[in-house]
Formats: sequence, C-alpha cells, structure tokens
Amino acid sequence: MQEEELPRREREKLRQRREMLDAALKLFSEKGFHNVSMHEIARNAEFAIGTL
Repeated sequence: MQEEELPRREREKLRQRREMLDAALKLFSEKGFHNVSMHEIARNAEFAIGTL
C-alpha cells in the first residue's frame, strides 16, 4: 500500500517515525551508538521523550 492511500493519522505516524529515526541516525553517526541517550534523540527530533 502506498503512503498516499493511508489514512491521515497513519501518514502522520510514519512521518514522526521517520523524523525520529533520522535524528537517531544523525546522532549515532556523530557520537556513536553507545554515546547517545533517548533524551538527546527526542530533543534533536523535537519530540517529547514519551513520544519515542
């Protein structure tokens, strides 16, 4: 199923997931996996820690 066919809520979930993963990958590449906290990922992605 293509993303355009998904309901708006599902598209929003996918967008948020991509933003979180992008933020995590960026931080991992800069600092290494073991040197990144969930709080840093949340802050970088501009989400509350509970959203992760």
